[in-house]
Amino acid sequence: MGAIINKLVSVIIPVFNMKDYLERCLNSALAQTHSNMQIILIDDGSTDGSGEICTAYLLKDSRVEVIHQANGGLSAARNAGLERVNGDWITFLDADDYISQHFIEYHLSACMEHEADISVGKYVADVRGDLNEDDFIKSFQFELLTGREAAIRHFGKDAEILNMSCGKLCRAVVWDDLRFPVGKINEDVFISHRLLYNAKKIILSNARLYAYFKSPGSIMRKPFTLKRLDVLDAWEEGIRFFKLTGDCELYDIARRVYCNRLFDAYGICKKMLPGERSIHIQLRRRSIAAYNDIKKIYPYIDLSFKHFILYRGKQAIGRFLPFFYEALFLKNRSYI
Repeated sequence: MGAIINKLVSVIIPVFNMKDYLERCLNSALAQTHSNMQIILIDDGSTDGSGEICTAYLLKDSRVEVIHQANGGLSAARNAGLERVNGDWITFLDADDYISQHFIEYHLSACMEHEADISVGKYVADVRGDLNEDDFIKSFQFELLTGREAAIRHFGKDAEILNMSCGKLCRAVVWDDLRFPVGKINEDVFISHRLLYNAKKIILSNARLYAYFKSPGSIMRKPFTLKRLDVLDAWEEGIRFFKLTGDCELYDIARRVYCNRLFDAYGICKKMLPGERSIHIQLRRRSIAAYNDIKKIYPYIDLSFKHFILYRGKQAIGRFLPFFYEALFLKNRSYI
């Protein structure tokens, strides 16, 4: 227990115009049962008084540090926080979200016990912003994965939680050569494959100790724009990374997933941005080229034979019957 208590955990919290939610977030961080923390607040050019709240907490608690900078976006704010880290461990917390008081203790204890580099939990979706401690789930069910196994899973059924930077506790060293791409949205997806693949051991837990608040101002709840297509660049980055590593199986998985994302992007852009005809044409050409490329891939190591056949069928529908692909797979979808 003493070794755990002595571990300094750096909590990176980017802040931009989150006055209505910021105190809830900061109070949850300061209330952790693991008290040895460095809480780094990055005021990214806020204009609503959030910066003043950051300064007030700086004066209130010696564990809090504040960086005030011109607005550069979420990636720039997180990168600034990474440059300031002194801790042995790092976690990210968005300023409109909040965490159980046991979040750090739970994930840190799991990592120390199993000699893992990363602990990943699930989250509680919150639409009202009024969860209490009893609403969080402290589960002892978990899986131990290698970094490579986690990288495979992040392309499939566990993509949502493994792609997110929040909700994880990581050894600081796994972030040494990683920074978020400035100017992009879906910034987590650009680096998650590298973060996972380079880790030796990862804990994937059923615990739900992170409250993801679906605030009206979050990027994913804003109107769909062409900026959302940044995520395609992120999936392409995964293809390049696994080609460089020489991991042929993950290279094939990355190419296959990229093809499906292109089919999704084409259908969603047609629905959400009907006037962007030139973009539709570009996406259709790219999706056909990707389909022709992945036809050579066999088998899919992360799928059973049954799911392999179903996946092939889905891709064929996307290639030859885009209208049916949109009707079957993109109903009520507004994300890629």
